[in-house]
Formats: sequence, structure tokens, C-alpha cells
Amino acid sequence: MIDGFDTLMLSFIAPLLVKSLHIDHAALGRIFGAGFLGTVLGSILIGPAADRFGRRPMLLLSLALTGLLTLACATATTAPMLAALRFVGGLGMGGAIPVVAAVTAQNSSTRSRASLVILMFIGFPLGAVVGGALTAALMMKFGWPLVFVMGGSSALIAMLPVWLVIPAGTAPRDAGPARARHRPRTLNPFGRTLADGRAPAAIALWCGVLATMILSGFLVNFMPTILNLNGIAPARAAMGAVLINVGAILGALALSAVVGRFGPFKPVVTVFVAGAALTIALGQLIGVGNGVFAMLFCIGACLVGGQLTFPAIASRLFPDDVRGGGVGWTMAIGRAGSIIGPLVGGMLLAAHLPLERMFQMVGLLALCGALGVALAYRWQPTEAGRRTTPDDAGLSIAESKLSNGKH
Repeated sequence: MIDGFDTLMLSFIAPLLVKSLHIDHAALGRIFGAGFLGTVLGSILIGPAADRFGRRPMLLLSLALTGLLTLACATATTAPMLAALRFVGGLGMGGAIPVVAAVTAQNSSTRSRASLVILMFIGFPLGAVVGGALTAALMMKFGWPLVFVMGGSSALIAMLPVWLVIPAGTAPRDAGPARARHRPRTLNPFGRTLADGRAPAAIALWCGVLATMILSGFLVNFMPTILNLNGIAPARAAMGAVLINVGAILGALALSAVVGRFGPFKPVVTVFVAGAALTIALGQLIGVGNGVFAMLFCIGACLVGGQLTFPAIASRLFPDDVRGGGVGWTMAIGRAGSIIGPLVGGMLLAAHLPLERMFQMVGLLALCGALGVALAYRWQPTEAGRRTTPDDAGLSIAESKLSNGKH
């Protein structure tokens, strides 16, 4: 929820920042970009570090970094100062999510793991919706610094339950002597993430993540503009992005109930294909009537709701000893797609393409996402599937007890 609020709050206060700091929109864009770049690098750097140094200390570090730097944003007096603070704070926020996903997966049973990781990540759109409502209600009365105070304080307060609830020894379980014998000790963290035959499945998944995040970045940022250009009043057009996020929450809740039985791969492929069809149909409906809002809700449920399963899919694909790094790279690529999406949207609108053709092109991205997830499922190492069976989990516990008895 803190991550979702942190991502959206700058969008809400942007007009106030322009007036208060006397900056132009180009400088505002650099502030946005600095924060996004920080989250990408944080996912890449802190995720693998948690696999090596322990997950609780790295999560505490991430939250402290985010909280302190976000609080400092409230004192910013220039655009470069605010951009620098957003970049460093973004390192912490980007690093927190892969660690939380790894901790959730590590402390879940095999049967419920994917469902619980999805439920955890629903906090992102929920934080965007709840935080956005609070921001809209309070910032006009108390000013934009309060928004940063709210975000920073929330991150620092979250350190308390992390310290009290997550065990101090929360670290990846041993990969096992057989895996250790066959893995070169010289592998860097990225090489370890792709070792043991995971590279084809991981690359396929990352391509799917990139395609669908570009798609959602376009939809969330430009749907209000597209709706307004097609005759819908600005106040109603803004509801388009809200409905996409609400649909995402309910769609992810529905998927969390399904993946416990079928696993995360097949349901996500199905909803992405359905989302592609809905996106293409959307190009025919805009400007026709109120049916477009129901369509946006369904697209949010399928496409953005499906994207909320990516940490669960990565948790399934990468074993525990490299899970932080695997989820970190997955999230970093997804955040990069979120940056590219608005750029692609701007180019499509500038080209003045017919809406039917524009949404056909965008719908192809959803199909690419479905293909990437399908190939990741097909190419995942058989050993990964064997190691996550309940019988093997029981064997691991028995071996651990035997080892403790010997020592």
C-alpha cells in the first residue's frame, strides 16, 4: 500500500509543485523520472542483496531509506533537490517489494503460496486508491508537503511490524548440497538467478512482463485524455483510470482464489487473452456511450489484475535461494515498462492514429504478455516443479531435523 501511494502521490500534487517551486513541466518530468529510475535500480540491487544478507535487515533498510527521504521531500525548495531525494527514496521503495514477495512466499505453504503473494501485492492498487483519496481531501487544506509527510511516516511506522513479526533469521533456505556442488561459485547474483536451466523461462516471463506493463502504463495515464478527446467531460473522464484500478483489485482477488487450484500460469494466460480482446473492442466503443466505463473495469480486472500476479509467478519460477533476486529483476523490468508506456502513449496520440488501429496495436501487447507467461510455464525447469511439491517440503523438514540432531 505504501508503494502504491508513493507512486501516485506525485501525480496528485504535480500542479501545486509547479506553482510552489516555480518549475516548468520539463523539470516536473525529470522529478517523475528520477523516482521511477530509483525504484528500478532498487529492485535490481536490494532483491539479490536480501538473498545474501537476510531479508528482514534489507526490508528494514528499504523502509528506512524510503521513509526518511520521503519526509525530506517535504522540505525541498528546488526541482533538482526534489529529484535527488525522490531518486534515493525510490531505491528503498523499489527494493522493498521483492523482499516482501520473497518473505511471503518463504512463509507460505506450497498450495497457498501463489494466492498469498497475489493478496499481498493487491496492496499496490489499494494504496493508490486510498492514498489518492486522502491526498485529494487533505492537500488542498494543508498543502503539498503534508503528502510527503504522510508517505514517509507510513514507511517508518511499517518498520515496527517488520521488526516484531518477521523472524530475525529470515533468510533463504539452503539450496541443498546437490545444487551447491553443481553451481559454479564464481557466478554473480544475476548469473545465479538464471542458473539451473531457468534462463529461457525467466527471459520469456520478463518479455511478457515488459509488454503488459507498457500496455497498462499507456491505459492508466492516457485513458482520461482519450475519453475527454472523444466528448466525455473531464470529471467523468478521470473516472476511467479509477475504474481500471478498482477492476484490478477485484480481478486479482478472483485470481488469488483460482491459482490455488490451477497454479498462476494458466489463469493469467487466459485473462491476458481476454484482456486483449476487450482492449481491441474498446477502440470501437469509445464515444458510443456509457458502456466504455464497464469495459474499462473489465480491462482493469483482466490486464492490470493479471499483472498483480507477476510476483507470484516469479516466486513460483525462482527457488528460495535466489527468489529475492528473481522477483527483483521481474519488478525492475515491470517498472521500466511503466516508464515506457506513457512515452509510447504520447507518440501514438501525436501520430493521430484512428482509435480502432491504436487499440489494435495496444491489444497486441496483451497477447505478447500471454505468450511470454505461456512460454515461461512451458520452459520452467522440471526441477523447480519437483522441489515445490508437498512431499519434498516434508522431506526438507525431515532432513533439517536430522541435520540438527547430528549437530
